Parts: sequence; structure tokens; C-alpha cells
Amino acid sequence: MSDLVVDARATVGAFSLDARFRAKPGVTVMFGPTASGKTLTLRLVAGVMRPDSGSIRFGDVAWGDVPPHERGLGYAPQDGALWPHRDVRAHLSPFVAPERVMELLETVGLERHAERRPRGLSGGERQRLAFARALARSPKLLLLDEPFSALDDESRRNMGEIVRARAERGAVILFVTHDREEAERLGDAFVLFRDGKTEETSRLRGDETISRPRPEE
Repeated sequence: MSDLVVDARATVGAFSLDARFRAKPGVTVMFGPTASGKTLTLRLVAGVMRPDSGSIRFGDVAWGDVPPHERGLGYAPQDGALWPHRDVRAHLSPFVAPERVMELLETVGLERHAERRPRGLSGGERQRLAFARALARSPKLLLLDEPFSALDDESRRNMGEIVRARAERGAVILFVTHDREEAERLGDAFVLFRDGKTEETSRLRGDETISRPRPEE
């Protein structure tokens, strides 16, 4: 099993990020205020952006020059990054065998919407599709950026059980959430973000409270 080691600096406009942490197999929750560097860190790990300095390693491999499509990870960004002209089934078919497509859609509760395009889905359904696509290749590293923020509580718990199952099978999972209950339910370890700095911890402190309205599904 491989660890993810992040030791990266990046500047975007007036914001500077200095991210330093190690994520072991299991769920590492990234927790902190909005605009504190969580999404930027995921983009650096995914290879969508390159750090100004430092390094990102997964196992024995330094990812400095490894393009995103060769990193073998699953990524569900905040906006989903869905393909507007492809139906639900076609979001998964490039990555898995045909018989696995419907199995994955059933796992996230989208089997009845296989022929719909993203504009025909609710916000929560679009999030579940982005999550299913991230899972499709059974990656050893999953990056999940507020993946269930538009889901109702029951669906959120169900999707959380899938995350935990992947963690139990040895995946390294970086999970961004603003929901403390979700963070404590899913997390094995935590990276606290504040003003572009990171702190590793095994539990959330009592003063780490972040809340914001949850949209309806």
C-alpha cells in the first residue's frame, strides 16, 4: 500500500498555499474555511495545476512530470466536470467494461437515469455521477471535493458507506467537506486548512466548526 506525500507551495493571485501532509490508506478529511486552500491542493495532486515549488509523491513515484491521465487516480471536483453532451452511461463507459457500467450506476442509485444527460439531472444526481466516474477505474487514490454537499442526509450516509468501503480496501482518499458530522463519521485522519497552511491531526478540535447551508437535491 502506498502513501501520498504532499509538500507543495503554490500562489494564485494574492493567495499563497503551503501544503505539507502525508495521507495513508484510509480517509483523510481536509477541513477548514472556504478559500483556505483545500480545492487548490486537490488540483495540485490531480495534476490539473503544478506547484511553484516542492513535490507530490505517491508511493515511490514523484509526480512532478507525470501528466494527470497517467496518475491513475479518481477525481470528483466541486463542479463535477461532467460532459454536457454525453448521457450518464457514457460518463462511465470509457473506463469500465459494459457490464460494470450498470453495476456502478446501481451502486450510486442512477440506474434509472442511464440515458439522461447532465442537464436532466438534479444537483445531487450530478454529484453522484461525478462520484461514480471517480470510482470507475477502482483507483488507489481518490480525490473528492465536497462530493455529497447537494445530497439529502440518507443519500449522504449511503454514499459515505461506499467511501468507507473503498478505504477499507486500501485506497488513499482525500475528502473535502464543510460538514463536521460527516468529517468525523468518515475520517481516519484530518488535515486542517487555515490561511493556506496545513496541520495534520488525528481528530478535530472543539473549535473547528464550519457550517454553511446545504442545497436541496
